[in-house]
Amino acid sequence: MSALAIAPAFLSDFNHLDPSVQLGTLSVMRAYSSGQTPETEPVPGAADPGVRVVGIAPDWSGVVVPDHDDHYRLLTVLPHAQALEFARGVRTEPLDPEPAGLVPTGPPELSDALSAPFDQWRITLHPDQRRLTEAHYKGSAQVTGGPGTGKSVIALHRAAHLASRDAAAHPERVRESVLLTTYTRTLAQTMSDRLDQLLPDPGTRARVRVSTIDAVAHSVVRSHTPTAPQMADRDELAQRWRSAALADGLPFSGRFLVDEWEQVLLAQDLRSLPDYIRCERSGRVQHLAPEHRRQVWETVRRYVGALKVEDVWTSPQLAADAAHVLDRGEPLFRHVVVQESQDLHPAQWRMLRAAVPEGPDDLFVVGDPHQRMSDNRVSLASLGINVRGRGHRLRVGHRLTQEILDWAMPILGHRSVPGTEGEAPDGHRSVLHGPSPVTRECADPREEVRALGNRVRAWLAAGVSPDAIAVAGRNQWVVRKIAKELEARGMPTVSLETSDRADAVRVGTMHGLKGLEFRCVALVGISDHLLPPKAAIEAAEGDQVALEQVVQQERMLLFVACTRARDALYVSHVGNPSRLVEPQAD
Repeated sequence: MSALAIAPAFLSDFNHLDPSVQLGTLSVMRAYSSGQTPETEPVPGAADPGVRVVGIAPDWSGVVVPDHDDHYRLLTVLPHAQALEFARGVRTEPLDPEPAGLVPTGPPELSDALSAPFDQWRITLHPDQRRLTEAHYKGSAQVTGGPGTGKSVIALHRAAHLASRDAAAHPERVRESVLLTTYTRTLAQTMSDRLDQLLPDPGTRARVRVSTIDAVAHSVVRSHTPTAPQMADRDELAQRWRSAALADGLPFSGRFLVDEWEQVLLAQDLRSLPDYIRCERSGRVQHLAPEHRRQVWETVRRYVGALKVEDVWTSPQLAADAAHVLDRGEPLFRHVVVQESQDLHPAQWRMLRAAVPEGPDDLFVVGDPHQRMSDNRVSLASLGINVRGRGHRLRVGHRLTQEILDWAMPILGHRSVPGTEGEAPDGHRSVLHGPSPVTRECADPREEVRALGNRVRAWLAAGVSPDAIAVAGRNQWVVRKIAKELEARGMPTVSLETSDRADAVRVGTMHGLKGLEFRCVALVGISDHLLPPKAAIEAAEGDQVALEQVVQQERMLLFVACTRARDALYVSHVGNPSRLVEPQAD
């Protein structure tokens, strides 16, 4: 049956047409949807012979192009002469070909897993890594590794193993004895779904709480306060404190005050002015003399007091208060498994330390310093979490191809990133091989979304299930354009943040990709005017050090997004590519 889709760019134009032309357009659309194919005429001199015009109203025509099979797409509606002129310049893009071997090649022990449904692959543990998940440790243990080394799956299987062991040791008491925690809601929901697959027995599954670190802190604080804490992010707080500092005539920016509060005062759990004056401000570039520290202390204390009156909290502040509550009470869990550990604030580590009694198999920590999205620098030993002699570095990747890894590594700017314990991470390699990433330069946003639609359609035609495809942009404006284009082509989409198991392409921001895994990933809008975002640069307020931190965080974000693909990576931009990927052209 014939079908007519509407190009997203035409949707806004439709509202400006005369009512009679709008009615004619709707009549043509109804004709297509009812199985009729209105008569169309070719366009003499057209660059693409597949382009047609269809009568809409007297002296008005629509320009349609074939999409796939018996489907068509309406590009625009114009007076007839203008429609013919427009149609002559239209060139439909052919289906982007994918290399024949989209499924990556790898060692024999992974051949069956690579050919299995991707939903099964997402919980497949490499045989060599099972010992890490089933070992008995005398205390806390830490696993680090680059992208694609299987850290998320190790954390998942470790939590499942601890729950099964707890069920065998305490069959009479079913309670949440294992905490599996991570940084984002999307990843927490994904980990929960995967754990349902690994632990089909309800009694064993009930022993694991899967939660974000913020949700854990919120539940602890909420149990000891009469009202629910309201959360504020750092950018909102920086703007708020900047206005207050200006009104008070203080020589400090809002960003500086927020960073000083979170990265020094909360990070070191400083509770008095003398402690603050004596402390080492490691990692803070701007020197503060004792008299200036006194001023900062009084300013921050006043601003924090105002926040508490309004019951407004930030994540580190909430975790700090939760840690104090737990220090006065009983531990919540027997075991804690931490995924994406590189982004946790010291206050959050203190909370986790207080949430589980110190002893065998207490904390199992998984992360990668190269994928850090925050400014947090943590010494676990200083927080009472000793992993010495129980640290494991994963150096071989098997969850993305070497080609994607080679393409993504230069994004980091060849800059060494200190590990959680201060050591520079080793480079690593992947045992999988597949097609090289594709970079697409587009003339304008319309071409970019059309090219994206063709690429996703090619992946689907190659047999990739929709839910194994992710498309992301840097901001919600780009995301909305992506979703409109794919939906207009008949490809259903759902948000990256949804827990829906729908058979649809996942669409969202690059932040939403963190910790997830797909067969194919497309990144759209990787242009110099969008990445790094202008707003993030302006938030640095002319501070060169802050600007460098912003750029490095954007590098991390792009690197993480690129390494979410196992099989294929597609990156597009309009005009100049982002400065973060320019080295790829060398």
